[in-house]
Amino acid sequence: MPPVYRIIEVCIYALLNFLPFMLLALYPFWKNLRFSDVTTAILIVLLTIIQIWLGIWAAFFSHGNTRLISVASTALYAIFYFFAVNVPVGKTLFTLLMISNVANLAVISSKCIEGYLFPELARQSYRWSFSFVLFLVEIILCIPLFFYIKKIYKPAVEQKSSGMERHYLWIIPCTFYLMWNYTIYGNANRSSLESAMRPGNVVFLFFINAGAFLIYSVVSKLVLEQQKIIELQTRNHQLSTQTLQYEKLQDKITEARRAKHDVRHHITLMKKYLEDKNYDALNEYLNNYQKSIPDEHIFFCENSAVNAILSYFSGQARTFGITYTVSASIPKHISISETDLSILFGNLLENAIDACNAQSGDDKKIIVRAKTDNHSLCVTIDNTFSGSLDINQEGHFVSSKHEGLGLGTESIKSIAEKYGGVCQFEANNGMFYASVMCFKDHA
Repeated sequence: MPPVYRIIEVCIYALLNFLPFMLLALYPFWKNLRFSDVTTAILIVLLTIIQIWLGIWAAFFSHGNTRLISVASTALYAIFYFFAVNVPVGKTLFTLLMISNVANLAVISSKCIEGYLFPELARQSYRWSFSFVLFLVEIILCIPLFFYIKKIYKPAVEQKSSGMERHYLWIIPCTFYLMWNYTIYGNANRSSLESAMRPGNVVFLFFINAGAFLIYSVVSKLVLEQQKIIELQTRNHQLSTQTLQYEKLQDKITEARRAKHDVRHHITLMKKYLEDKNYDALNEYLNNYQKSIPDEHIFFCENSAVNAILSYFSGQARTFGITYTVSASIPKHISISETDLSILFGNLLENAIDACNAQSGDDKKIIVRAKTDNHSLCVTIDNTFSGSLDINQEGHFVSSKHEGLGLGTESIKSIAEKYGGVCQFEANNGMFYASVMCFKDHA
């Protein structure tokens, strides 16, 4: 049985070598954990105990099989991390490799410094001198690393996945990880301990990590810029929809003014028929005038914003030969803003019109249902649909008009989330079904 002080030394080293880096790796995804905070904390404690036990086993009972135990320790760490974090694997792999590179730099730097300060103890494993130096090195490295993750990296990984990081970006930290392994373990003429105690290797690994974090920062900023571009495209798309609605309303106003101007002539002529008691001519004139009035049902609901959108796309559907059916019951005043209502209905109906226009047959139809109760707004829009849906692994629709995500569906999802609601899109038997629920008291 090893002395108690030696067991304590190993326990402290295992804690320092595992817990700070695990917490740093989990921090960017704390809102995306599979389990509750309490359950996650319990699992971290259990894993820490296992890591300590593996460290004790490697120090005193491994009989030279420390490499196998080290692999087992790393595997447990990675398995827990991938299982605990509920985000695309590319993001977790990128983060895990990035943190592992810093952890490796901390361990190698500490061993090199220990070799200068405590040359005799440095040749031994898991001594207090190494833990003491490792603690100081971790403070120097982890504090700026935490602020980097908080200010730059975390905002980037919280953005919606474009797929690039899932397929490619994790290769960047993996490359640096392989360079680290080659530097320490790639020389057959000296042991890994001798390699770690060489200052040249430490300086080389330091600059490797510095260059890596420069690349990480550039990549993170590019991801944030990409998100800003998507947001600008979404805003432009919304403005385009609102512009079309405004132009339609302007046309209606112009038509109303023209009708007001023309009605004076109609009244003059009808008065003339009355004065002449020419009732047959008056009746024929009224019948003809009634037939000349466009049969447009522009009133769909009491809410002016929604009614304007439904009216505009009613004209679009008529132009393209699409059967357009609306059943809407939305009051004049609702806690959901008119801008959000315009964007929501505008994107839903524009997608429906586009889907119908993409069909080759003549049986094109759009069915709109919208109603409110005391707490929620429910909208369903069904339209005929041919083709297939392009959905990435994160469940986001890929646009058929341009590269990247579908801006319309992303806008709809954003509004649903803003009001604490949900949205769902599915295609079945030649129909596309879009449904959205928003809670009026949530915003």
